[in-house]
Order: sequence, then C-alpha cells, then structure tokens
Amino acid sequence: MRLLKKYHYWFYILLTAFFCWLSWPVVVNFTSKEIQPIASAVSTLSGILFGFVMASISLFASAKDNKLVRNTTMTGYLPKLVNRLHVTMGLLLFVCFTFLLVLFIPDSLTFNWSGKDYRYSALIVIFGVFLMQNSFIQFYLSWKGFKEFSKHM
Repeated sequence: MRLLKKYHYWFYILLTAFFCWLSWPVVVNFTSKEIQPIASAVSTLSGILFGFVMASISLFASAKDNKLVRNTTMTGYLPKLVNRLHVTMGLLLFVCFTFLLVLFIPDSLTFNWSGKDYRYSALIVIFGVFLMQNSFIQFYLSWKGFKEFSKHM
C-alpha cells in the first residue's frame, strides 16, 4: 500500500494509457460527425472545472490574512496545494485545447501506419482522452486536498 501511495501518479497514468489502448479500436472508426459533439462536451466540461480550480485559488488569495493560511504557508503545505491546483488548471486547459483542436481537423487528413490509413483526428482524440482522464483524476485529488484544507478555515 505504501508503494502505491508513493507511485500513485504513475499508476493513474498507466491505467489511463491502458484504457486508451483498449478504446483505440472504437475511436479509430469515429468520423468528425461523432467526434465533434464529444469534443465540444469535453472541452466545455474541462473549462467549467478550470473555473472551479481558479475559484479555489482565488479563495486562498483572498484569505491570506487568515491564521490557518499563514501557518500552512510557513509549513509548506499551502504552496504544495496551490502548486497542485496550478498543475490541475494546466491539464484542464490542455484538455480544452486538444478537444478544440480536434474540432477543426477534417476526416481527409490521414496518416499511414503498417499499411493502414488512420485519421489524425482519431489519434488526437485518444491523446485527448488520455489527458482528460488524467486531468479529472488530478482534479479529484486537488479538490479533495482543497476540501480538507478549507473545512478548517
């Protein structure tokens, strides 16, 4: 259990990569008609979650005179939590950008791999799904840490 706690990020990355590998046979057959509503919904959801994370950072900034905020800043816990929130925001923005990008890639744009043609949009969707899963896990872990911290404010 201690080993899992130490390497939990790597565990999540491998788990989401495995899920993406399993979903490739399905995603590879998607056309832009199927991809566009999915990409639009995922980028919207990521943007909303980004807003929640930004609001939590704003709460810390506005409560800088709070005794708990000052003490946890001195112990180093708060900077780590804020850093995790910033990483979460970056991942969520990257998910938004990836799925917005896929909205503009035509079905005619393909590449050849092992004698078979694949759409670039399918490859970017798989990458976006990988990012999305990791950013949602990071969001959950960050939100859990924020929730624990804020209940003492």
